[in-house]
Amino acid sequence: MILAIILLILIILTVSILLLFLFYILFPSIHGQNKISEDPVIADSEIEYIKPIIEQTEVSDMKALVLCSCNKSFEKERDIFNEGYSCTLVKEYSGTGCDCKYACIGLGDCTKICPQQAIIIKNRTAVITELCIGCGKCIDVCPLHIIRLVPKDTKEYTLCANKSDEKSSCSEESKTQKVLWNAKKHFKIWETCYKIFERIIKS
Repeated sequence: MILAIILLILIILTVSILLLFLFYILFPSIHGQNKISEDPVIADSEIEYIKPIIEQTEVSDMKALVLCSCNKSFEKERDIFNEGYSCTLVKEYSGTGCDCKYACIGLGDCTKICPQQAIIIKNRTAVITELCIGCGKCIDVCPLHIIRLVPKDTKEYTLCANKSDEKSSCSEESKTQKVLWNAKKHFKIWETCYKIFERIIKS
């Protein structure tokens, strides 16, 4: 008889503990997870995912062009500037470092602002690559104002901004040249990857 009473008490305790576990631990945790996945503000409990804000740059029919040839050379050796400086700072205090006041300084103010990373520095001169979409952000940042937007089907252009009477020893002064938006090494592969990544983000 005593054994039966003890067994009954154990069963009641076990059931009580099980019920406490279900109602105070298991069910509240499940209910909490449901609250996380539901948004009471959204109608019909639809979930809205907040997409990261990505800077959208509209593609145009234009491309940037630097009016200074990267193939240029000068009779006198050009000044060497500290790479930590900016083109704006150097232009204000030292000019261009050569006998042409329109020569690209080449410290890359334009490369830093380009959202497409479409500008490289070659022979201390900014060069536009195939990645350019004609956003024009590089134009305003150039202290020499030697970057222009031209139609992307432009074949030839005078890559020189020197319109003054001051003569320069620049080997490429006022020469009309074929326009080639030089592709940085492996840029086509990276461009393809970038476009795929952009589609995934937008979808």
